Order: sequence, then structure tokens, then C-alpha cells
Amino acid sequence: MKHTNFKQILRMLFTVIVMFVVSTNLSAQQTSVSGVIKDAGNGEPIIGANILEKGTTNGTITNFDGQFTITTSSKAILEIKYVGYETIEVSVAGKNNLVIQMKEDAIALGEVVAIGYGVQKKTDKTGAVANVKAEDLGQGVLTDAIQGLQGKAAGVLITKKGGDPNAGFSVKIRGASGFEAGTQPLYVIDGMPGVDPTTVAPEDIESYNILKDAASTAIYGSRGSNGVIIITTKKGSSTANGQVQFNTNISTEQVANKLDFLTAADIRKYVTDKNLPGFIDGGSSTDWQSEIFRPGFTQSYNLSFSGGNAKSNYYASVTNANWEGIMKGTSKERTIGKVNISHKGLNDKLTLTGSISGTFEKNDYESYNGFDKGDIIYHAYSRNPTDPIFDETGAFHQSQREFNYSNPLAVISEIQNQRDAKRFYANLRADLEITKGLTLTANSGYTRDDNESFYFQPRESWITSTKGLGSRTYGNNSNKLFEGTLTYVKAFGEHNFNLLGGYSYQETNYDGFSASGRDAYSDYTQSNRLQALLDVKSGDVSSNRGSSKLIGMFGRAQYNFASKYYASASLRRDGSSRFGDNNKWGYFPTAAIGWNIDRESFMESIDWVDQLKLRGSYGVSGNQEIGDYRSKIMYYTSGTGISVETGEKVITFSPAWNPNPDLKWEQTSEVNIGIDFSVLNSRINGSLEVYYKRTNDLLGGYAVPVPPNLASRTFANSGSMENKGIELNVQFAAVNTKNFKWKTSITASHNQQQMLDLGAYAPADGVRKEGYLSGRGLIGDQNWVTGVIKGQPLGSFYLPVYVTMKEGKFIYKSMSGGFTDQLALAKREIVGSAAPIAEIGWANNLTFFKNWTLDLSFRSMIGNDVYNATKMFFDNPNNLPSLNALPEALVWAEKGRTDGPKISSYYVEDGSFIRLDYIALGYNFDTSKINKWIKNARVSVSANNLFVLTGYTGIDPETSVDGMSFGIDQYNVYPKTRSVSVGLNLTF
Repeated sequence: MKHTNFKQILRMLFTVIVMFVVSTNLSAQQTSVSGVIKDAGNGEPIIGANILEKGTTNGTITNFDGQFTITTSSKAILEIKYVGYETIEVSVAGKNNLVIQMKEDAIALGEVVAIGYGVQKKTDKTGAVANVKAEDLGQGVLTDAIQGLQGKAAGVLITKKGGDPNAGFSVKIRGASGFEAGTQPLYVIDGMPGVDPTTVAPEDIESYNILKDAASTAIYGSRGSNGVIIITTKKGSSTANGQVQFNTNISTEQVANKLDFLTAADIRKYVTDKNLPGFIDGGSSTDWQSEIFRPGFTQSYNLSFSGGNAKSNYYASVTNANWEGIMKGTSKERTIGKVNISHKGLNDKLTLTGSISGTFEKNDYESYNGFDKGDIIYHAYSRNPTDPIFDETGAFHQSQREFNYSNPLAVISEIQNQRDAKRFYANLRADLEITKGLTLTANSGYTRDDNESFYFQPRESWITSTKGLGSRTYGNNSNKLFEGTLTYVKAFGEHNFNLLGGYSYQETNYDGFSASGRDAYSDYTQSNRLQALLDVKSGDVSSNRGSSKLIGMFGRAQYNFASKYYASASLRRDGSSRFGDNNKWGYFPTAAIGWNIDRESFMESIDWVDQLKLRGSYGVSGNQEIGDYRSKIMYYTSGTGISVETGEKVITFSPAWNPNPDLKWEQTSEVNIGIDFSVLNSRINGSLEVYYKRTNDLLGGYAVPVPPNLASRTFANSGSMENKGIELNVQFAAVNTKNFKWKTSITASHNQQQMLDLGAYAPADGVRKEGYLSGRGLIGDQNWVTGVIKGQPLGSFYLPVYVTMKEGKFIYKSMSGGFTDQLALAKREIVGSAAPIAEIGWANNLTFFKNWTLDLSFRSMIGNDVYNATKMFFDNPNNLPSLNALPEALVWAEKGRTDGPKISSYYVEDGSFIRLDYIALGYNFDTSKINKWIKNARVSVSANNLFVLTGYTGIDPETSVDGMSFGIDQYNVYPKTRSVSVGLNLTF
């Protein structure tokens, strides 16, 4: 991927910025009023406060020193607003210089949080909702909008398996609520549910609201059981002139940690010590890890325009980011354009809001997920270090060994493996105030994802004997949404009501096409000329099309008395085309109560308590992520045959799975008790949550006998599981002086998961076998490491118990009570769990002498185990000397080991760790001394993943939490990276 010329981009952007700023600041000269706005508590200037001439659209904002200048009429009233402070009005009559002090607003400091189909004051919430602002996100170049949330919200576990720029993040909120149906949360972006979060640039995000308990998520019905993440993007200000922002980050990356494989010198010494004259010495000393990896390079540019007046506002941005991965041949380029607009009409009774966003992405892939000839990492680890990269002719060297593994650099150079993706979403919302307190809302949206993949192996490929292989795949997915709600807000004295009723209709359509073939006439064929492939078999060309519908009706009632006592209830009824004819509809009720204890008379004398709220909730949410048509019988092309009637060759079809008219919702019931607190003038605030949730009727695909069934697989509801835990979130303004400020926050959570029952489709032995491993030397059907077992959490390592080694073989406990070297006879036991006992995040923000800032964020997982499958494969002395191995192989060789890789409790390790996610140093310039056009300027340098403290011996203890096989560190993991970034942020 080519690097964009940085100087050209800056030159172009600067020209656009200057033209825009000049055009938006030309105005007629009138009476000028200047002033400074300060915090009434500590005298510090307030940066970015909005100043509006009341009754007009004339406004400005304060600069870095809290200063402003505005041209007004001689009798104007200035309305001054700033988040977290009381709004004030100041007359300018007879005044030219103003000194204005703003007081913190205790309620405003609580802010508002987004909930399903609405917002409410943070002090009024009765459910478990975590709010994270954009300024609290991780620093540096983020690969997508979710990455910055790591460690920022208690009970939200976000992981990524390795450092591949093309890989996504796995998210679990309060543990997995299922195992085969989808376990990822629902994303709602600007009111549009189901939008891919990668369609949003991190720079465009205003805030995240994470709905964690069922009482909060059940308003989304069948999609809420895994939690809901509401992303709100930036909007234009209605009280400021046009504003331009430019943000850029440049980053360099390197492999954070490599495995310590044997060197060529180690191999030669082993050959000499063992007297192996038949060994073929390639004559080189090649570090194959260093050869497939490289320094990564990332650059990101974001340009945004925003502004507005009392009637309309706008926000528009364009973001371009390029990632060159640390593995050769891997890269990603993404461009996102976004526009948000809002307009008020009909005497401010009608508000129209619109959003539109488009994403264009190009990906370059390399295969590394297995041990086939084209899997780069496995072959780099395995290839003998005495082999050279090139032979004497300059071609890639091909060794003549007993195990002739691929030259990974040759594979990288010859394979085309690319994808083009286009994502689009738009929504239009209208809010009409019918009468005071009664609002009708209509929200419509549309999303579309188009993906096209290209793959080609040349005719003389290292990894195929089919004289070339080409394929091309296309697919698109679209969603249509319409939602209508009616909201009524009314107060009768101190009795406050908020009532909501709504209807939702969502339709998903998808279709795809793929074609492939072998025997390329020439390497000129490539993936765009598949017609030149000579070998195309039945099944090499396929297409598909399908759709699903989801209809919901919902209502919610919220009540509070004097902002002291709270009660709320909701009910949603969903109908989904995915389920059987007998169970298409599901009901999802909730109820919640709250008590603001600090508002009681007996608390009046305790002046150091600002807020103390007790709340409790119960709710039922659902999960429909099982796929389409699973309740009906579907057929697939299974090959060819000869018609008994005509004697001609025909296509044969077989049932893919059995019909199940009783297939229904997976339902999660949850009880949540929470305490919100704020003390010492809001210097310390936070929340404590305790929860219990149970999921029944787990969705899954289960093996069944044939006959009597038509197919060997049935999708059904079977089993139940529970999650229970505790979460703590604390923010502390530790120091607040003129020259030094320190804000720190801690999140901590503990989740305990247990399978309660595997249900009617439980295996005969009570163990659902998961975590199957594959690789050289593994034979038989016993190579699985995790089991889904009643009374145990997902991710439990259920393994043969290693005792010792005898006569070169692993010795296990046997099922008969003795010992055995046969894996099939070994006794399996629970020897660990990939689920952590605790997750902790610690973030710090320090400000020195107004201008300097330092941010640090640590993250920790405690008590999680990891199965080190990489060690299992590469501590094997049988690899030597033809293949490479870890140093442990030499130790095993001295002990006389003859066994190949063996599944065993021996390879389970403690994966607890403490990681410094990022550290960032920034400087805010005094722009009044630089240029009158520049309102704010900041430069920063940051480092990500600087160190990890752990006792784990593999590359990295953090594995993906998605699916059923998490906690396994196999050789197919793209290494995590360590990066250093430089950033520039300008506001005009």
C-alpha cells in the first residue's frame, strides 16, 4: 500500500481550512464586547464555553485562556453555557470588558445518558448504564470505534486475538449469555440499531452508553440479551460560528513479543551432538520470524466542519486511515465520510435530524489461521533456520527435506488475497411536539454492506498442485428500519411521568455469488478472469439470497416523585421470521425502582454526600442470532449423480438440517441491584452493581441420528446457564490546584459463569466437546481441550491429567484408576478456566501548568488460564532437526521423549496479566500568541502496549473471548504490536 504524501495533504487541508474560516468570519463591525469566563470555585479559565447573544444566532466560544470577543447590540443579553455548569445570562449594557464566573451544576455534572429510545438524567437512571465520553478513550491510532473502550467500563470485556489490522474485536458484557447463538452486543448508532461500528470513525464519536442489565436492554427485545452499546456521534453547535477541526496521527509499530525459537547454530549443535550425518544444512542463518514481520506504519487524517445557529446545525467530516500490518502482505485502508444535520421548524415544534455515512475499505490478507501450506506463521515457525530465503539463481529457495515446509516469503509474494468493502448507512428522524409534553417521533434508516473478495494462486504455486487456483466472491447485506414512537412527559406538582409507546419494523435482505476454479491457463488469469480457468467442477459456482423480518411493539412508563423515588416498567413484544411457526412471538418485560437517599431530610446534615442512590431492576431480554431459516428444512447441493429415470447426470441435493417448528427465543432474565454515589462536592463519584442473570432455552445446532431424522443436524433450544457478578466504577478528582490536576478512575468486575443444564440435546457423556486442535502430529479424535459441562463455566479446560513421562511417553491418570500412555484411556478433569476471576482498568489524566497533559491507562485480567498450544506443538523433539522447535524440545530430547504433540494438562498456564494499554503526553498551545484564526492547537506523543507483566510463557496471555474455544493460544495468532504515535489537533 502506498503512503499518502503527508506534505501534500497538509497543504491541501490548510488551503481548505483558511478559505472556510475566512468565509465564516466576515461580518459587519458593531459594538465589541470582550471578557473572560472562569470557574467560580478555583478561578481557572473555562475553555470552549458557548456565548450567544440572546434571541439571535450570533455567538462565539472562549479560547484557551477563557477569553472571548463578540460584536453585539448595545443592550444585548449574553447567554453563557458550558457542560457541567449552570447556564447564566449577563447584560452588556454600558460594559466593554466582562469578568464572568460560572458555578458547577450538580445535576448537570451528572449529565444525561442515552437509554433505549430516549435519554434521561444520570441521576434518574434505574438500570445499569455506563457512560464513556470521547475524551476518555484510548490514545493513538485506533483500528475501530470499539478499541478505545478497553478497560473503560466495568463488566465490559473487549479483546482482540493478535494485532492483525484486518481483525475485529470481541466484546462480552457481563459474560456470555449463550454459546452458539451470537454473543456480541447490539450496536445502536445515532438511533439506528444493528449498524456495524466500523462505519464510524473514532474521531466522530461524542459518547458511548453501554446498557448492561436486562431492565435497560429489554426495550430492544430479542436483540438485547448480550447488552447494547449506544454510540452517539458529534453534532454541530447551535450557539457557535463555523468551526473546523483537523486531527492527524502518525504511528509506527513493531512486534511486541516473539517466540524464542532455536537458531541455526542451535540446530547445528544438536546435529553434531546427536551425530546425524544425513542432515541437510542449508548453509544460512535465517530468523524466519524476522523475515515475515516488519515495522508497521499507520497514518490517520480527520477533517471536520461544524457550526449552526438557533434553528439549524451541521457536522461533516472525512477520515482516511492506512494501516500497514507488521506481517508482510497485510494492510488496510479505510475512508469514512459522514454528515449530521438538524433543523427546527414550525416555531421549534418540529425537529428534523439526519445522518449519512459511507465507508470504503480495502484489505490485503495473508492466511495464518492453520497449518496448511499457505499459512504463513506456522511455516515461519516450522521452517529450518539453516535454509536460505533465496537460492543461487535468486529464486525463492525450496528445501529438499523430509518435511518440505513452504517458504513463507514465497507464499506472501505469490498469493493475491484481497477484499473491497463498502458500507453505507443513513437515517432520518422527525420529532413533532403535538402539544406541550406530547411528542411524536418517526425514525427511518437504511444500511447496506457490500463485500467483494479476490483470491488467486499462480500456476506454479508453492502451495497447490492444481496448476493455479482462482476465486471471486461477492455479497451484500441491507437493512431497512422504520420506528415510530409517542412520548408524553408531564409533571403534576412533584409527580413526574414519562410515557413511551412505539412500533418497530426491520427487514434484512442479503444475496451473494461466488465462483472458483483450478488449472489457470496462465498467471495472467488472476481473479478477474475466471473464465480462463480450465477446471471448474460442480459446486464451484454458487449463489444465495435470503431475508428476515423483525417486528416489535413496545411501551415504557417512568415515574418519579420529587426526584426522590423512582419506578419504571416496560414491555416489548417481538415477532421474528427466524423462529418456528409455534414460537414466532416473544415477550420481554422489565420493572425497576430507585431511591435517591441523599434527598431525604435525615441526610441534610451530612453535607459531604452529594448523591446516594439505591436502585434495583428485573428484566427479560432475548437473543435471535441463530441465522435465518433454521426452523425450516433447507437443501444444499451435495454433488452429482445419475438419474435412475433418464440415465443422465444430475445435481443431487441433501437436507442441510431438520425442520423445527418449535424453535424459539433464547431468553435471559436478570436481577440487578446498584448504588450510585457522589461525595465531597463530586470529587469522588461512582457506582457499585451486583447482578444475577440466567439464560434459558439456549440456541444451538445439535447432532442427531440419521435415520430417523432426514439430516444429521437440528437447530433447537437446549440448556440453561447463569452469570452472576459484581462491578465497581469509581472516578476521583485526586488533585485540583492551579498548576496541577489529577483525575483517576478505576473499574473492576468479577463475573462467575456456570452451565446449569445442557438440556434435551446433551451428549450422552454430559460433555459438549469444544476447542479442537489440529496440526502436524495430532491424530485421532481426542484432540479437544475445552468442554461445556454442567456446573462449569464456558472455557473450562477439560483435559487428560499429566503425571510424568516414562519410556519417552506422556503418562496420564487413567479412567480405570491407574495410569496410561493412551490418550483415549486417559481420565479428563477440569484443570483450569479461560474465564478471568477479575478484570480491572485504571485510567489517569494529569494536567501540569495548564498546558501539559499526561494520560496513562492500565488494564488487568486476573485468574484466567491459557492453553499454550504453541508450546505443545513446538516443544516436540521429533521436529528436530528437519523442522525448528522451541528450546524446551532440547530438554525433552535429553529426557528421551519420543511422543509427538499430546493434549495434556501440562500445557495449561496462568494467563493473569497487567498491561499498560497506553501512555500519552500532550501539550496545548496558547493560541492567542500563534494565530488569530487558530482557536485550539495540541500536539501529543503516545505509546501503546509498552509492557505486559505476566508469568505466561507464550507470546501474549490475552486471547479472544469470542466463540466456544477462547483461551487457546495456538501457533496461528497474529502477534500483538507495540506502537509509538505522534498526533496533531487543530481547531479553527
